[in-house]
Amino acid sequence: MPHRGEPPYNEALNTQIELLKAAIGQSSHVDQALVLAALEFGLKAHKHQTRKNGDPYFIHPVRVALRATQYDLDTTTLIGALLHDVIEDTAYTWAAIEAQFGLLVAQMVEALTKVKTSKSLTLYKIFQLGNIDFRVILIKLLDRLDNLTDMQALPRRKQRSICQESLAIYAEVAHGLGLIEIEDEIKNLVFRQLYPVRYLATKDKLADFLTHRGLAVEGIVLAVQNALTPQVLNHLTWVKLGPEAYLYKSGDVDRLLAHIVVETKGVLDCYQALGMIHTNLRSVPMSIRDFISNPRANGWRGLTTKVMVFGEQVRIHIVSPEFAHQNRLGLIALIREGIYQSENYRQFFQLYLDVAGDENVRIDDVFRSSKARAIQCMTPKGDIIELRYGATILDFAFSVHSALGLRTLGGIVGGIRYGRNKILEDGMVVKVLSSEQVQAESVWINDLIMPKSRRELLRYLTRKKSST
Repeated sequence: MPHRGEPPYNEALNTQIELLKAAIGQSSHVDQALVLAALEFGLKAHKHQTRKNGDPYFIHPVRVALRATQYDLDTTTLIGALLHDVIEDTAYTWAAIEAQFGLLVAQMVEALTKVKTSKSLTLYKIFQLGNIDFRVILIKLLDRLDNLTDMQALPRRKQRSICQESLAIYAEVAHGLGLIEIEDEIKNLVFRQLYPVRYLATKDKLADFLTHRGLAVEGIVLAVQNALTPQVLNHLTWVKLGPEAYLYKSGDVDRLLAHIVVETKGVLDCYQALGMIHTNLRSVPMSIRDFISNPRANGWRGLTTKVMVFGEQVRIHIVSPEFAHQNRLGLIALIREGIYQSENYRQFFQLYLDVAGDENVRIDDVFRSSKARAIQCMTPKGDIIELRYGATILDFAFSVHSALGLRTLGGIVGGIRYGRNKILEDGMVVKVLSSEQVQAESVWINDLIMPKSRRELLRYLTRKKSST
């Protein structure tokens, strides 16, 4: 470690290093010697570099690694966090990293190295490796979180650019991977930077609202709790939205009661709890969603419903302890188990990889569409196809396979034949009707809302035009 008077000595840096040492010292599954070696490597590599505010540059990677320890992450993730800027900002090479820390760490650092001429290609590299080992994406999100806390020395225009990118892309990535805590923290930091006055005013308004509505909310929670028996209920939580959520949505603080989470003793108890709640409280028609048998795209599992309590509509999430753990941590829960690939998230990774480099699709539109209100439809064989709200039979066909989409005549839903532009609703079973004689036309674009569907159609039309 650097000593006083020796670069990059800095009290703040040394404090962060000591905190990191203490954190890894308390972990039973981290190779402390390897992490300390990476710490020394990073100190040496960034020795004479400083950040815009004058701090030693290496304080940033140390803080990113420290964030990783808060989630009890593994040795490779910590080393990747410490070295993530080495290739980009120093003279040290891939070969030097690989020689000391192995191929995977070198691949991670390379994937996290910016392509200065292309933001799209930078993200493509991260997702390409993330498809194989999603720890690299987690490092990138923690990196962005730390950068959002340390922008004071940057020009205001640059701060706004970073905030807007963080909201449009990185918050959506976090959501898509089930990292809801990280998503909320990104939004919180962004709105503090972009709208400081409005943020504080909303925070004060929320506190005042809670003071005046506290007893009413407690009554609602108690009514839900009384509908359940101790045999199925572990505990019940009232989830409040923070200021960033209200700013992000509508600014409406009247919805202080975001939702109630009912944690049961087991999976089967979730269904029993749903029955008890609906027996004792009036349910809102068409509000039940079963994300146990059909998990959300970001891995969230549980049952959701809405009930009327004292004249107010209340959303309820019903989860088992296992689901609560997974829903809170997202892919971090898998990393802790030593799982670095998952079919649950592969579709999300592929969403970006499929459209990278396509000039007709904006990066932030891709991620935003992944979070837009989703519906789930089924093929006659029972395969689940997740679509964006407002999707058509033609979108459904392209989601099954691009070749099917290009030959689509229409489809059969509920025994009735419809055209390609039929808008689908949640839970519909769709049989696509197709013909080899059908040729896709440019006007079909008006019947598509899914970015991938539109891309496949435009790609086909371009190929067709160039071949004539």
